[in-house]
Amino acid sequence: MSINNIRHYMAAFTILAIITLAGCQSSSTPAGSADAEATADRRLAPQRVDIRGSVVSSRYDQGQVILEVENYAPSPNSRYTRAYVLVLPTAQMVGPDGQAISVSELRQGQQVAILLRGGGEGNLVGMGVARKVWVENNF
Repeated sequence: MSINNIRHYMAAFTILAIITLAGCQSSSTPAGSADAEATADRRLAPQRVDIRGSVVSSRYDQGQVILEVENYAPSPNSRYTRAYVLVLPTAQMVGPDGQAISVSELRQGQQVAILLRGGGEGNLVGMGVARKVWVENNF
């Protein structure tokens, strides 16, 4: 065999391998469901958070909000039963539909789940700065 024949065979084999491997790519889920799952996961708070409860009061001052959040029934999935949380405009806030919301959309009576920076301070009553806030649907 000459060198030219080997090059032709290698080129044909490479093209055949590329076509075969490109045809084998398939997905086990429909194309739209991956986006739907990502949106669903993004809008749901994790099971274990620092505080999950109802906003008792909110005070707005110079772009910052201080929330008083209370969980009326103790939960093993929540670290605190009551917390005072400083929410800066840089905190990640997710609405019930999974879209980002602003600080001004946090209202009294909403159900929220909050992760605090550094886990917060305190035993039963927590204080801290919000890292991520999820507004949950009222049940």
